[in-house]
Amino acid sequence: MNNTLTYLEWSEHEQRVVKTITDAAITRDDIFVRKLVNATVFRNALYEHTANECEDGMRHSIYAKPYSEHDDALYGQAIRNALHEYVAVSPYMEAEYLLWNGYRFNPCALALPTPSVPLEFAQLLLDHYIVSEQRTYETIYTIYDMDRSKIVIFLKGVNL
Repeated sequence: MNNTLTYLEWSEHEQRVVKTITDAAITRDDIFVRKLVNATVFRNALYEHTANECEDGMRHSIYAKPYSEHDDALYGQAIRNALHEYVAVSPYMEAEYLLWNGYRFNPCALALPTPSVPLEFAQLLLDHYIVSEQRTYETIYTIYDMDRSKIVIFLKGVNL
């Protein structure tokens, strides 16, 4: 059964919706993934989620604003740069992990089961920390890149 999901651009300054970014008919399971990420890429433009809602159990909305790297002085510009640097496209949704090295995010491989269905991606997005091969990583930011069918997970190594 499909639900309607609408992405709406929200203006903090005007305190209102300024435009509809996109509408989609998606499965109930896919809604979890889309609402759990911090931001979404549409036609090469990055939008940060500010809120989401559900109306009558069927019509879902995600309110978003254009991403500003200035909102996060430490990672903001590095997140934007990494999105434009790594552009592999997938025919189906897949996870992509990028690890902070103190200056930038670089691709990394984790020894984790590969998520293949929306609820497995949602489960991955629910965790603030990921442990792989006895190393702990903190999830810094997550983006659903609709253009590339990627869930991009920005990580930072945690020293325990």
